[in-house]
Amino acid sequence: MAEPALNNSWLTNALLGASERRTESDPSTASYSSHLSPFRSFESSHSAAESERAQSEVTPTTIASGSDHLVAPFQPAHQFVAEDGEGLLDGALVHQKSRKGHKKSREGCFNCKRRKIKCQETQPACENCTKKNLQCSYPAPKTLKALQGSLLYSSTPIASVNLQGTPTIFSLTDMRLFHHFLMDAYPHLPVGNDSAWLSQVPLIAHHNAYLMHAILGMSASHLELLTGESLGSVAIHHRLLAVQGSNAALSRRVRTGSDGDALLGACYLLAFQASYMKDGLSEFFTMVRGCSLLSNQLRAEKLPMAFFLTEKDHFQFMEDRLLDLPVISPELVEGAQASLVAVQPLCVMPSQTEFYQLLHDCVEAIKLSSLRVYFKFISIYQGIIEMDPEMFHEFMDPNNIAMQLLIAHFFALQLVVAPIINREWAGRKRSTPLRFRLDQIYQLSKGIPDSYKSYLAWPLAIADAVMDEVAGNKPLVPRVPILRNKEWADPASAVLGWA
Repeated sequence: MAEPALNNSWLTNALLGASERRTESDPSTASYSSHLSPFRSFESSHSAAESERAQSEVTPTTIASGSDHLVAPFQPAHQFVAEDGEGLLDGALVHQKSRKGHKKSREGCFNCKRRKIKCQETQPACENCTKKNLQCSYPAPKTLKALQGSLLYSSTPIASVNLQGTPTIFSLTDMRLFHHFLMDAYPHLPVGNDSAWLSQVPLIAHHNAYLMHAILGMSASHLELLTGESLGSVAIHHRLLAVQGSNAALSRRVRTGSDGDALLGACYLLAFQASYMKDGLSEFFTMVRGCSLLSNQLRAEKLPMAFFLTEKDHFQFMEDRLLDLPVISPELVEGAQASLVAVQPLCVMPSQTEFYQLLHDCVEAIKLSSLRVYFKFISIYQGIIEMDPEMFHEFMDPNNIAMQLLIAHFFALQLVVAPIINREWAGRKRSTPLRFRLDQIYQLSKGIPDSYKSYLAWPLAIADAVMDEVAGNKPLVPRVPILRNKEWADPASAVLGWA
């Protein structure tokens, strides 16, 4: 009995709808053309004259018996051959024609490798393919090991992973975005999967257009965040195509390991891109839940994938990274605690009380140990993932004032514990500034009625302090002691313990 297709309504409704609404509000995004697409599928060529080639390449053996000369198309298996190259077959003297040796071609085209003949490795087409009038395709430079490695996790690696050898055309912007992805923008999650992002994902994206669009869209939003360039229309253009392609891929019942990597990679990329967008709050949390749902589904399918997906893998990679953690300033803990206590009376719905408890537990953990803080903060995301649909709807309701206040506290808390959470980046230089969390706090504050603004004093104080610091030398990660100076404290924050 065939397994039911994965329900992709969370991706269709939450992402495509939100993205299309942005497109309607910005006509420039709708007119952005797809120009010269880099996503042509490679189609392997097959020679119709294969049998003719096999016959013509057999080395003949001359058999001399008296004055008669016969040409045998093969050497009998029972023939005895002497060291000097001659042998006897039923009294006949056999002269063997030695085969001329040649240097093995290690980077030849796909056709020559399949036919097991030496490739001249001439570009753009080798002589063998030119004579046979075949399309000549080469593996990209320095990717042969990656192609060979793909055999370990995909049942059909050549059909789904190999790069096409014929030139493809990128726009200059696309080339820049792809380079930025490889150098700086590729996600740090799932933990321990840097090699998958840098090796397998680019290869798989070459034959999964929606994954390539997800790469370019996320890279555009990331670069806009870093440089302030106007890349919004480019980012939304690629995002819409990535969502559409992901929906189509989710509906397929039969998947290989490479298909699973493409789906999960696109899901993570869309989630990271949403976190970089000022109006992407709802899509971000939706995609976080989608990544977990898809990971569970792919694990159940037991696909041989490049990504490590289990919680055990995550904590094994993090074990050594969580040593010698920095200590969070007690002053920050007091402010966070006082602010949450002020918000608590507003929390009456189950979704509000449960999320409040997750934030409270994380703040309490700061007093005990930095290691405990990491696990408690991760549990906040886990709590969001495990919400049932009704509770998640309440969580994301913009009219749910208490929840909006709690979400603002969540992003402020993430800024406070950033030195601990950033251990997930390991030795990699963090290229994504935390300023995007500031945008989320400021964006939330705009939708809060004036009568509730006082409850945002602590989150806004954290955001303002970080903004003041990064306005100078723009460090990638804000320093914890920045809040020890209270000159920035607003008089209204005195009731929350900030003055």
